[in-house]
Amino acid sequence: MYYFIAPMFTSGVLFHNLTDPSLKNLFISVFQAGWFIESMWSQTLIIHLIRTEKKPIIESNASLTLTILTLLGIVLLTLIPFSPLATPLGFSPLPHFYFIGLIIIIFLYMLLTLYIKKIYINKYKELL
Repeated sequence: MYYFIAPMFTSGVLFHNLTDPSLKNLFISVFQAGWFIESMWSQTLIIHLIRTEKKPIIESNASLTLTILTLLGIVLLTLIPFSPLATPLGFSPLPHFYFIGLIIIIFLYMLLTLYIKKIYINKYKELL
């Protein structure tokens, strides 16, 4: 986000090279919105990966309530930078292609989490 998404709003200039305070604020608000959405997606989805020793979706499904709350949370949290709450929270709307990168990052993060979980279980013979 620091090198690709936020600079798109400041003519390709990174934060440390910006001199105009309004561009600095724009850079910050775009970066924070992107970071907020990414962290909310990743932390919400990780619940499904670490809740059991079994493989998620393949061997074990979460309860319907947890699944619905996860999806609802992701949708609502994703909409915040595009809502009236954005300004008081210091967020700016993100470009639509941000979400393509986000999906790739989340997918890789989930794969890494599953891999580390497998190593942990093999070493300690249980999940936490």
